This record gives sequence, structure tokens and C-alpha cells, in this order.
Amino acid sequence: MTDVALDAPRARGWSGLLLALAAFLLVPAIPVAGALLPVTDGYLLLIPAFAVCTLLGWWAGGRGSLAFFWVVLAGYAMMHGRGSWGAYDVLLRAWSIILAGAFGVLALVDARRPLFARALSATGMALVAALGITTVLRAPSGTVEVLVARQLQSRNLATVTQLRTLASEQPQTFARLTKSYPGAGSPIDAVSEALTVVARAGVVAFPALLALQSLAALALAWGLYHRIGRARIGPPMGSLREFRFNDQLVWGLIVGLTVLLLPTVAPGRAVAFRMLRTFGINLIVFFLSLYALRGLGVISWVLPQRMLGILVAISILLALIPTTTGIALPGLLFLVTGAGMLGLADTWFDWRRLARPLP
Repeated sequence: MTDVALDAPRARGWSGLLLALAAFLLVPAIPVAGALLPVTDGYLLLIPAFAVCTLLGWWAGGRGSLAFFWVVLAGYAMMHGRGSWGAYDVLLRAWSIILAGAFGVLALVDARRPLFARALSATGMALVAALGITTVLRAPSGTVEVLVARQLQSRNLATVTQLRTLASEQPQTFARLTKSYPGAGSPIDAVSEALTVVARAGVVAFPALLALQSLAALALAWGLYHRIGRARIGPPMGSLREFRFNDQLVWGLIVGLTVLLLPTVAPGRAVAFRMLRTFGINLIVFFLSLYALRGLGVISWVLPQRMLGILVAISILLALIPTTTGIALPGLLFLVTGAGMLGLADTWFDWRRLARPLP
């Protein structure tokens, strides 16, 4: 077993972690988010990752009972409802198991490695393993894309059906809403169209969004374990103010932009290059999101962290409400892009050496 102090002080500060946990579990249940995000049942990613953390804690000298309980719970969560599984459910559960396993192996290999580097490597390993399994099984090209499209369409259909049922049960309320709704169409039709547009983006950016949700799940599992478990299994998770990563990751963003620009640079091979368009989009979505988080870390040196959290939360909530999505979503995208550019510039300027928090 590794040499880790059993009675090391636990990480403190539950409020921020619990808010992040609530957002991770509840936001995907909102229709607009469900039309975009790959995983709406966040526990499928979170519980196996946390179970692996408890196993690592047991290996480091922690409580075996804690590990046993969570491993059993993870097994139950993975197998629950097996009779009604579809191909998409199998895909997500397989991904979750591979991700948690890769995270555990990396933790055993290098216990001193920072959380972000370990989680990023585990996500990359899971992606490579998934591609390898797909190749071995000789799955037809586009199979995953078709499964994702069907799943997102099914979610949107369920949402629209619920709205129509609600309208039939409360006709007076719906009539008032329709009368006050700007435009000639029905608000339900407008919601349906908005969800369809969001779902198309979700299909294209599925790998990047799944990777981002996976990183969030691993970070939450890590933070939760270090507030519950006694044995340390690695360095504590840092605050947003200190969030940064290897500057070489900028090449992921550069490659993504290059792939998108290739059809313009070489129009003679535009058809061939368009096949890489999805790859480039996913690289940009993934790495720009990481740099946006880094940019928010820079901003938190200037703005009080609570104020920053409130602003981001309001922006996300407005973007997730169907009636305000059309207005708030461009603003949220602008915020993410701006924070991403700030985080990208931090690669060269290291803003936090210059910034000072407000009193």
C-alpha cells in the first residue's frame, strides 16, 4: 500500500462543491441542456468514478467498508434497468466504466500527478479504448452519430409531448401564453424548433461534450472523496483562481482551427477536408471550453468569486430556459468565447501576475 497518512486533514469547503454537484446532476434534466449534452443521468459518470476513488483510498490504507459500499453501488447503478437498455445506454455505461478504470490506473501509476492532468489523460485513454473497441467490432461508419441523433431526438420529442399535454390540460393558461407570445406561431412549435437546432449541435460536438462532462465527473468525484475519505490519494483539487494547465495544449486549439480552415486554403480538396470538419469542431469546442475555464480563473482574481459565480449561473439559466434561449444563448457563447480568449492569452501573458483581487 502507498505511504499515505490515514488521519490527514480532509479538504474543507462544501458549499462550492455541492453547488457544482447540483448543477452537474440537475442542469442536464432541463430540456435545452438535454437536447445538447450526451449524459443526462450524471450519476452514470459520477458513481463509478467515486467508487474508484474509494478503492484507491482503501489501497492507500483507508476504510475498506467505504470502498465496498461504493463499488457495490456502482455495480448496481451500471446494471440497473438492464432489460430496458438501448444501444445508447450500453454506449454510455461502457464509456463510464472505461473512464473510471483508466482514472484508477493512472492514479496508481503516479499518485503525485495533479488532478487535471490525470483526468485529461484518463479521458484520452477512454477515447482511444472506445475507438479501438469500435474498430475491433467493425461497427459501420456513423453508427455512434446515428445513435446520438436518435437519443437527442427522443428527448426532444418527450419534452414537446409533455408541453402539448400540459397545454391540453390547462387550455386557458396556454391560450394566454399564446396570445402574449411574439410572432404568429405557437410557443410549443418555437420550442420544438429551438430544441432541434440545439440537438444538431449536440450530435456534431458529441465527443467534445462527453469528454467535458467526463472531466467534470472526475473532478467532482475527486473533490467529494477528499471531503469524506481519510486517506489521501493524490494532491488536493485547487481552486478556480489557480486553475491552469500545460501551455502545450494550445496545439489542440490550433489543430482544430487549421482543420476548419483547410477547405478555404485548399479549395481543390475541399470535399476531402470537409470530412475532417467534425473533428476540428470537436477540438475547438473541447479546448476552447478548457481555456474559458482558465479565463474565468483569471477573472476571479479581479472579481469576487461569488459575484463571478452568480453572473455565470444567471447566464446559464437564461440560456437553458426555452423562452429566453434565443436571446441568452448568443450572450452565453460570447461569454465563453471571451473567457476562452482571455485564458488563451494567459498562456503568454500570465495575467494573474498582474491582476489583483478587489478588496
